[in-house]
Amino acid sequence: MDIHERAAGPVPVLELRGRLTLESFGRLKNRVREVVESGTRHVVLDLAAVPYVDSIGVAELVRSHVMLRNVGGRLVLASVPGQLTQLLELTRLDQVVESYPSQTEAVNALRAASV
Repeated sequence: MDIHERAAGPVPVLELRGRLTLESFGRLKNRVREVVESGTRHVVLDLAAVPYVDSIGVAELVRSHVMLRNVGGRLVLASVPGQLTQLLELTRLDQVVESYPSQTEAVNALRAASV
């Protein structure tokens, strides 16, 4: 899995590309930790290019959510593919982490909450 970052004003958008699995364990958590240590509290994860997530990947999403919540921030998902939407519903993670159909909507939601 690769992580590409782009800034949408003060909100970083992390675009994940590839499978979020045991093989990529720690990459997401480490990147979110770096973002938090830089002083950023809110992050958008764009999952459009993530074809598969295993249980370790779900745990990485939960860890990232908790890390941001612990500093008063939020993790927001964007462009979640259909099969991943089903996984989030099955694990009830959709009840904990917000998701939006696009990066723009996710970023706007975080900006609105920060005002």
